[in-house]
Parts: sequence; structure tokens; C-alpha cells
Amino acid sequence: MERCRGYRVVPAIVAIGMLLPAAGCFIWNSEVDYGDKGAPLTGSTLKKVEPGTTTKAWVLATLGKPSQQSTTDGGAELLTYKYTKSQDTNVVMPFLIVNDEKKQEQTVFFEVKDGVVQKYWVENVKR
Repeated sequence: MERCRGYRVVPAIVAIGMLLPAAGCFIWNSEVDYGDKGAPLTGSTLKKVEPGTTTKAWVLATLGKPSQQSTTDGGAELLTYKYTKSQDTNVVMPFLIVNDEKKQEQTVFFEVKDGVVQKYWVENVKR
């Protein structure tokens, strides 16, 4: 006796029929928030800084007021810029809830002496 091929299709149709109503219950939300200074700096901005040539006035005009300003033991000014980016992603499906939080912190330091940037460095932290 020959077996009917349609019996293999039936479980697939039943499974799709059960999952189809759940498709409307899928919720996805992602929010990005930047700190007071805006988005973290990109390499293209930092490539414009040339130690020994770039002036403090240029840094202030380009990046604005620093988050913090101090003096090093050697008498140089230290301009500190702190940037943060937070991303919160939520996915809600039947029987499953996922919450993913990511935070990026970037601190950029400029050491300035006699009005000229002597060196700069970047510290990045991802959580």
C-alpha cells in the first residue's frame, strides 16, 4: 500500500498555524542615549590633532568646553573630555524577554603647554 505524502506537510502547516498568531506579539525596541558632550569622538576628528602644532584654541573651538581641566605636575594643562553612549535594547516575544544594555565610555585627554597640544590619548571602556 502506498503511503500518502500529504501527512508530512500537515505537521508543518499545524506548526506554522500555531506560530503565526505569535508573530504579532513580537516587540523590539532600541534606544540610544549620549551624554552631555554628545557622541564619542571618531578617528577622523582625532586625526586632525597634530601634537606640537594644534593649538588649545582649536581644541576648544572644535570640541567645546572640556569636562574637566587641571594642571599636571610638570605645569602643563590637561583638558579632559568625557563622552558616553548608552544603548538599551528590549525584545519581547511569547515566553521570552531579552534586555541588552551596552555602555561605551570614552575619555580623551589633551596635554597643553604654552597654548599648544603636546600629546593626547584616548581611553575607551565598553560594558
